[in-house]
Amino acid sequence: MSWKRGAYPEFTLEDAVAVLFMLQNPAGRKAISEALDLGEGSVRTLLRKLSWRGLIRSTQRGHSLNDEGMKLLERLSEHFSEVQKVGEVEGYPAYGLVVRNPPEFKSIELRDEAIRFFARGALILVVKDGEPVFPEDERPLGETMPELAKNLKQSFRPSEGDLVVVTWAEKEADAMKSAYHVALALKGDGLPEEIKSLVR
Repeated sequence: MSWKRGAYPEFTLEDAVAVLFMLQNPAGRKAISEALDLGEGSVRTLLRKLSWRGLIRSTQRGHSLNDEGMKLLERLSEHFSEVQKVGEVEGYPAYGLVVRNPPEFKSIELRDEAIRFFARGALILVVKDGEPVFPEDERPLGETMPELAKNLKQSFRPSEGDLVVVTWAEKEADAMKSAYHVALALKGDGLPEEIKSLVR
């Protein structure tokens, strides 16, 4: 967690990562703005930066990654997956993602990171014998939250040793971005430089 984000007021690295995943399919500025709860001006600036770096193409159908953008996304996906909605926790929308080859971590610190980034709560799990379990005592998530455990396995088909992050928040955008925030806290040092440069 040693690298620092530049002081760029309009959007965060979490927004930039979310947009890269979103642009696997064409999306318009308004749809991006609504999904990420981000001002259209900020979205315009972010898309302009992606365009300057030769990562997207823009047509009447919207903006989408070009070949260079897809290559960058593939490199990013080696670190963690795209977020997906995995149900509700405590009545709030919950999103999850998988972190591949996670470094050493402390669950409580990662939960705190998520809550600092507007989540109401977070679950940090590891995959053992095909099941998401709590790393502290290897208790299977399926014992207390069977529906969520089933959704996680169906959505991500995680591999042994993967770390699974689930975050929930009042707003869908906050739930999504807090999950990305945890992944970035874990993997920030190893991210491609082109992604980090988007927020400088």
